[in-house]
Amino acid sequence: MAVQDDYILRTIGNLVTAIGRLALGKDEVNYVLPADESQDDPVAEKYRRIRSMAEAGQINEAENLLFDEVEDTDPSYLEMGLSFYLYLNEFSDDFLYSSGYSREEIVDGINAIAREFGISGFENFVDTTMV
Repeated sequence: MAVQDDYILRTIGNLVTAIGRLALGKDEVNYVLPADESQDDPVAEKYRRIRSMAEAGQINEAENLLFDEVEDTDPSYLEMGLSFYLYLNEFSDDFLYSSGYSREEIVDGINAIAREFGISGFENFVDTTMV
């Protein structure tokens, strides 16, 4: 089972990389927060907040906040959203499950944030029947 889990984790990461290359022209998606919170712009503030919520097990609520007032003209918002899903992908299956969330929802969320920016065609990139 560990090999299958590793495959799913890597495939989710590859999905984000593919979207990042297409939409952002970057080989690596990694939204970097300013070291000093006083330097946060609205995107960074939201990222700090949704990561904190996710760590507290409020993943669905964090995801709802992510999609509230999506700034679909700001590429940093897409990078932040994709980074959020990569962050969620690092959590254990047990933590996700106890938080009422799943890897399949991570894949769905990645595709949903991409659609907000007019990017589609990746819906079958990850075989969610294995999730």
